[in-house]
Amino acid sequence: MGKIHTHYDNLKVARGAPQEVIRAAYKALSQKYHPDKNPGDEKAARIMAIVNTAYGTLSDPQRRKEHDEWITQEEWEIEWLESTKHEPAHAEPGWSDQLDLPRRRRVLTSWRFWGTVGGAAAAGWLGGVLTVAEPRAMSSVLAGAWGGKPPAELTATAAATPKIHPPRVEKVTPDDGWAVAKPYSPEPSAVAAPPAIKVMALSQVVLPSAAVDCEADVAPPVAPNGEPWPAQSGYVEGFPVANKGEDMQLTLDNSANASPVFIKVYDLERRSNVRYAYVQPHDKLVVEQLSNGKYEIRYQNLNLAGQAGCKK
Repeated sequence: MGKIHTHYDNLKVARGAPQEVIRAAYKALSQKYHPDKNPGDEKAARIMAIVNTAYGTLSDPQRRKEHDEWITQEEWEIEWLESTKHEPAHAEPGWSDQLDLPRRRRVLTSWRFWGTVGGAAAAGWLGGVLTVAEPRAMSSVLAGAWGGKPPAELTATAAATPKIHPPRVEKVTPDDGWAVAKPYSPEPSAVAAPPAIKVMALSQVVLPSAAVDCEADVAPPVAPNGEPWPAQSGYVEGFPVANKGEDMQLTLDNSANASPVFIKVYDLERRSNVRYAYVQPHDKLVVEQLSNGKYEIRYQNLNLAGQAGCKK
């Protein structure tokens, strides 16, 4: 597994080291690399700056706790990616860490691509008119407008109700190969005055139907936390539940999909995953108590052994 370089490595102490050991390590490194003892040595000055930063983090209980959580998150993501990595002749692009740039150039010059974009724009305009009254109906209409299996870069549509401060959505290419579903957020009316009461933002992400691929590699029998996949839809235990608030509620709709999905709710501003969820086939999961922000929905269809439609 790839190694994560941490502040513990910079101070050359174990992760569970007590404060006494951390202080002693800092003192020893300071005596060795302090600029007063190494005048004019740029390398020593740079190392001393790194040591100061590491000690400042590990000597503060709250900052050390956040650093430990970051290490845990990074390590399980690396382990998960390595456990599912394979290189067949026609590998699935969903988990590749290399973007298929030639393919993207071909797509940009294809009349089919621009025809699809035009159709999506028309569907988006129609969704903006009717979403307020029929959000769930429009979700199905928009999903059906694509027809067939969606491309790797765009794999889900979503509908959202109007809100006072809708979360802004940016076009960001994920760097870990996960498919991304971005909630549609209609702009508030220019003439409508905001109500005096607080309104919770509601959003629904509809995951598209995907045919069961019995020839694809079977996903690991355990989740990234080392435990079996949950028996019902819900959060994957052992991972942080961040960005708690009363501003947003998100519905992950997998009712049209015959495969279970593993989902990350990604905060674009903090650049970190704030929720980890597992949704059973033909089921939904409501993600509650989210603070207002900009989010992406990154998910992976799981090909589990023995799922419906596959024969041994």
